[in-house]
Amino acid sequence: MQQGIVRITGKNAVFMDSSLVVSAAYSYHCTKSERYYSRSLLFSSCESIVASPPPSPPSSPLDDSCSGSRKRKRKKKKKKRLYTPNEKESFAECRHQEVRGDILEAYEAFQATAIPRVKSHAVALRQILPANTTTIVCQEQEQEQEVDFVELGKLWQAPLYEITFSQSSERSSGQGLRSFTLFNTVIENAIKEEVVAECAGCRFLLPCLCQFLISDINQVHQLVPGSSCEGFNLLVIDPPWENKSVHRRALYPTLPNRSLLSLPVKQLAHADGALVALWITNREKLRQFAEKELFPAWGITPAAVWYWLKVKEDGVMVSPLDLAHHKPYECLLLGYLPCQPPLGTDNKDVHGGTADLKHEKPPDKFVIISVPGDHSRKPPLGSLLSGFLPGPKKVKGIELFARELTAGWTSWGNEPLRFQHLPYFRRKTRTTGEA
Repeated sequence: MQQGIVRITGKNAVFMDSSLVVSAAYSYHCTKSERYYSRSLLFSSCESIVASPPPSPPSSPLDDSCSGSRKRKRKKKKKKRLYTPNEKESFAECRHQEVRGDILEAYEAFQATAIPRVKSHAVALRQILPANTTTIVCQEQEQEQEVDFVELGKLWQAPLYEITFSQSSERSSGQGLRSFTLFNTVIENAIKEEVVAECAGCRFLLPCLCQFLISDINQVHQLVPGSSCEGFNLLVIDPPWENKSVHRRALYPTLPNRSLLSLPVKQLAHADGALVALWITNREKLRQFAEKELFPAWGITPAAVWYWLKVKEDGVMVSPLDLAHHKPYECLLLGYLPCQPPLGTDNKDVHGGTADLKHEKPPDKFVIISVPGDHSRKPPLGSLLSGFLPGPKKVKGIELFARELTAGWTSWGNEPLRFQHLPYFRRKTRTTGEA
């Protein structure tokens, strides 16, 4: 099992330290845990860091006498009405009851076996976080002005913006600066170590052998390979689903659900087939749309449903398991695209076997337990899904609607550099005798 992933003994579940998994892909840098994980979760769990509110002053006798002299207004008691869930809510509750036992068993086993590691992780986070949290956060917001790629792409000057690669590291000092058009251009770091790039006055860290495209949905076809034999065998899709609360708080731009039907998922897949992983919320409307319209339109055969259980840094769920409108877990729908033999072939793969190659199927109701990243940042899936790929076992992955880059992967979206801002990382410390 990869570094940062702990298998929960006897259960269909793992605990993942997402920050550690991401850091393992970099040679000279690692993520800052205090920047990776959600600030609200970290601070709410650290009683020693968050100052408790001052106690309210005791009421004086004068106040009591004044309040007693006033006439009390009697409030009319409202009649309680029994709430009757609609059809979709009833479906959603049925789904929840079907998986509730599996999630709870995984969580209890996690508490019993993996919690010591989580607690030590929490202590480490407490040591990283500064004593005066509020002051430091304000200073960071003033000093680190991040690039809003969504707004930048709307400007008339957008075609003029460039991204410039600097030297990759102290080991390759002979490489000069390279510049690329920022938007609507497939950009690649073709070397085996991370590079620092600069655009719009900010620096970004690009992992090794990564490729990305910053564009709207109309330009994603640029990533369709010339031959299906060069396609992707793992597709991770994290759509910005329509959400009223997201609109209300203006956290990030959403996309009309039916726009997803135009994604060239089949064209991106490898000739031997592909495993597709679709992140989805617990809204029954979206779940039915994905299962009844989206997967059939993409030609995907459902294989399994995984669950991401979100916990705080002390190992406690972020919300009660049975909370009606804010479950502590999200769903990951898994399915397969069938193999697509090249034109002119007799439905045989390049190895001479049948088109549908045998491969291990992902288990159903698998549970990933982790502390959620900031801004709905999902846990990395590559190492968990790599054993269930059709065709070639080497992962050739692509993430659609990406907000970060992955080493060796292709990433597309309107802000795939969102979490590559250099202040999200720190230099790795090297031990004595290391080259």
